[in-house]
This record gives sequence, C-alpha cells and structure tokens, in this order.
Amino acid sequence: PPLEGSLDRRNFAGLAAAFTYLLATEPLPSYAAQPLPKTFKALYADGVSNDDYRKIAKIRELPMEAPKDDEVTVKILYAGIIAGNENMRVQGRGKNEDLKNETNGFRLGSEGCGIIVAAGKEVEEDGKFKIGDAVCFASRAGAFAEYNNVKKGYLQKIPKATPEALAVRVTGAVPYSMLTQRLRADESKTVLITAAAGGAGHMAIQYAKNVCGSRVIAVAGTAEKAKFAKKMGADVAIDASKGDVEAQIRKAAPEGVDCLLDSVGGESFAMGLRVLKDNGRAVVMGFTGQYPHNSPEDIKKSIASVDFDAEELFWSGGAFLHDKGGVI
Repeated sequence: PPLEGSLDRRNFAGLAAAFTYLLATEPLPSYAAQPLPKTFKALYADGVSNDDYRKIAKIRELPMEAPKDDEVTVKILYAGIIAGNENMRVQGRGKNEDLKNETNGFRLGSEGCGIIVAAGKEVEEDGKFKIGDAVCFASRAGAFAEYNNVKKGYLQKIPKATPEALAVRVTGAVPYSMLTQRLRADESKTVLITAAAGGAGHMAIQYAKNVCGSRVIAVAGTAEKAKFAKKMGADVAIDASKGDVEAQIRKAAPEGVDCLLDSVGGESFAMGLRVLKDNGRAVVMGFTGQYPHNSPEDIKKSIASVDFDAEELFWSGGAFLHDKGGVI
C-alpha cells in the first residue's frame, strides 16, 4: 500500500493505463467462427536436459482437447520468449523440478496472446471471458503452439491481440512491480539496471524514469545497446564491452546506488551488490548470464557480510536489504 508522497504511485493503475494506446483499429479475423482442428502443432521437450535448447525443443502434432470447466482454448497469435523461464523449464530447475518425473515429455512456452475460441462450462457461466475475446496469458506451459488451453485465472482481457499488449502484460509487469513494490524507487533514489536494452530492461528504464522519477544508470552489452538505453531515458548508459563496469558505475554514483535491478546474474549481480549503498535494495529479475544462480558461496566471496541464496530470492519475488543481509 502507498506510504507517503511519491509512493502513492505504487499500484498497477499505471500499468493498466499502458493498454490505452493498444485499442483495436482494425478487426482481427474471426477465429471464433471457425471450427477447431482435430490436431495442432506445438513445441515439445521429451524430458529435462542441460543440452542446448535448440536440440531439446521439437515440433509435435498434438490432439485437440476440449477445455476443462475452468479453462478456455486460445488460438495463439503471438508468444513471448523469456530466456530464463524456458531454460529453467527444460533443465527442471526451481519450481520445475517435478518435470524430471515427466516420462512423456512436456510442452514449452509460458506467455502468449490470442483469441478465445472455446470455453469451459465454468467460464461460460462466469461471463468474464467469452469466445471471441482477445486475451494475454502467462501460464506454466503451452504458449509455443498454435493453440493452448489456459485456466481463467491466468487470463487478462486486452483490447486487441498485438505483440505490444503481450509485452506489457507479462514482461512489462515484472519490472513495474519490482521497481514500485520491492525496490520502492522514487525521486530520491538512483537505480542501477543491468541488461538494460533487453525486453524487460528497456521497460524498466521507462518505468524508473516516468513512474518513479528516479535517476537511472543503465548497463548494456554494446555501444549500440547503450545508445538505445540512453534513448529510453537512462541518465547514464554504460557500455559493458569497454570493460571495468564497476569503475564506470562508481564514477557515475560515487556514493553507490540505492536500488539494483539485475537480470544477468553471475559477476553482474555480485558487482551490483558491491556498489549498493547501505540500506539499499536489490532484486533478481533474471539470470541470463549464469545458470544456475549465484551460490551463497559465490556471493560471500564478493561481499563477506552478505549471506543469502540468490535463487531463493528470485523465486520468492522478494527484495534483498543490504544492511541486514536478509530477504524481505
């Protein structure tokens, strides 16, 4: 809940407002009026593996199944690719450990956008969603396919099924909540964002500047990406390919940063903790640069006073408070 002053913006009204520009201008094809096929194509994994994702993922022809009472069938028009989620899924890590017991394999892809083409009894009676509605969803699996049955609790109605709506609905919601709810960023804070030119990163810059009013230091992998981060509104954009990123950050923020939003992991996360002020906050939004997460031992090598599990922090959706060395 809001506390005082600028913190009254810590709610999802701003995120919902981002949909206002996505109103439909041209009608989509009426998929709902078409009979469903008996089969459809989907991306599938035969089992968990640490092998390359391209070798694991296979296209399979699957039978069409009617949605359960609390589900709808979505004709998928766009799917979102979240590297961390997909890699953890095929490796059976974190909340996906049960997939190690899947002898018949499992479907891939967690976020999608499309049109409802069938609805279960409970959904029909509820009336919140109906055939023909455009929706986005983030579910455990099945988005990398032509169709997917999705529980109604995972759905969000949108004005039109577009790539932008999908991006804002899922990827955009994560940095928004991290900045406003966990990091509590405001006009008095300096926020460090890594992988700042990525899908979540470039949205994080805009939220940090336009919603929170914070000073933003963005780290990106190339000069071109750093230029893009600057265009998105970063006050300082650092090109990591030039080396000694920590020195560049300390030059931009001699007293350290108040907030760390890290999507890389490994040395990037450890470096972010080193430049974090006392009473600073850090969240793990992803770990594209290291699988698995930083171990507690790795973190203690970087900062002796810090003792916590980065993987636990990621899955809990919590924030790390620097001066107490604990997850909150």
